[in-house]
Amino acid sequence: MKEKQFDKWQKMRMKGKRRFILINGLLSWGVPMFVVMTFVVNMPKNGDLTFGLIAINALIWTLGGLAFGYLTWTLSEKNYQKELKKRESA
Repeated sequence: MKEKQFDKWQKMRMKGKRRFILINGLLSWGVPMFVVMTFVVNMPKNGDLTFGLIAINALIWTLGGLAFGYLTWTLSEKNYQKELKKRESA
C-alpha cells in the first residue's frame, strides 16, 4: 500500500464504517447503477415502466450498493491492517 493510499484510508476510516457504506456504496454506486440499469439498459421494449419494476430495481440496487460498500470497506480495512502490521514490525 502506497503512502498516499495509506493516509487516505486512515482519514476515511475515521469517519466510520456506516458513513462509508452509505456514501461510497449506496450513493456513489447503488444509485447510479439503479438509474442506468432501470432507465437505460433494462428499459422494457414497449417503454412502459411499471411501479413494480422500478421498486424491484430500487430494492436490488439498494442492497447491491450496501453490499458493494461493505465489501469495499472490508477489503480496504484488511489491506490497511496488513500494511499497519508491516510498518510496525519494520
